[in-house]
Amino acid sequence: MNKIKNRYIDFVKLESVILVGTFFSLWLAVIFEDVIEQYIAYVFILSFGILHGANDLTLLQKTEAKNKSTRNYLNILLYYILFVLGSVLVFHLVPSLALVMFVLFSGYHFGEQHFISKTSISSLKTSGLYIAYGIFILFLLFDANAMITSNIVETIIGYSIPKSVYEVGLLISGILTLVFGFILVLINDIKINPLKEVFFIGVFFVVFKTASLLWGFAIYFILWHSIPSLYDQIFYLHGHINKGSFKSFLMASLPYWLISVLGFLVLLFVFRDNLETSLAFFFSFLAAITFPHVLVIKKLNQGQK
Repeated sequence: MNKIKNRYIDFVKLESVILVGTFFSLWLAVIFEDVIEQYIAYVFILSFGILHGANDLTLLQKTEAKNKSTRNYLNILLYYILFVLGSVLVFHLVPSLALVMFVLFSGYHFGEQHFISKTSISSLKTSGLYIAYGIFILFLLFDANAMITSNIVETIIGYSIPKSVYEVGLLISGILTLVFGFILVLINDIKINPLKEVFFIGVFFVVFKTASLLWGFAIYFILWHSIPSLYDQIFYLHGHINKGSFKSFLMASLPYWLISVLGFLVLLFVFRDNLETSLAFFFSFLAAITFPHVLVIKKLNQGQK
């Protein structure tokens, strides 16, 4: 009980640090040009962003061990690699479907990370809140950067989509977030401060409107998603958060992190002269490693509820 209580206290402190970091990042968005923001964003995404998904196999091993599964490391590794390669293939063969799936998977994953510690049980209603909230955040970002978002989408799927799509998506996901959130609060399945949540959304709106698309995404992805996710993963694997547990997590993640970073750097180098194309491949690459990561974290969270 004391361990859980201390974890909650640490997470509250972490939330405060994240908020300060967000305003500092917003200040950087004001003083730097988009090109500088782009390079800073890539550095952060290649570090904390990729790192937070680089230890999936270790997390799977522990989850499988808890469930008394007979699958060994090589089997888990093989399934994981095949899933990543399958994601790349879908992006190549059916990019429109892959893009929709990326938004849905990422939306669920962002919402799950934001609310998992505040929900008491897993249910269709909590899943509905996760995906509605996460998609709302994504469409908030897309709508604030509609022109470049449409250019990137056109590079990926071959045709552009109108700004009205982002507006409608933002409206529908916003309404669904309110509906699911209200129901869960009413039945006492979630513990949130509505005013704080509205404040956070206001902060995201200002960040997305002020920063470039990539820098705005990086601020949310790193500060509000990857760092809290790293916190949860380290606690799950080691039962505490300190320098030793972080070092152990980092060493276990290093091989997979290096492979991901090298692959990403090759793509950046090949398409370095075209912003829209490099961003298109960046999001495609991110999607390929996001799909299996989302399933790993979902399985981990289900085992703890």
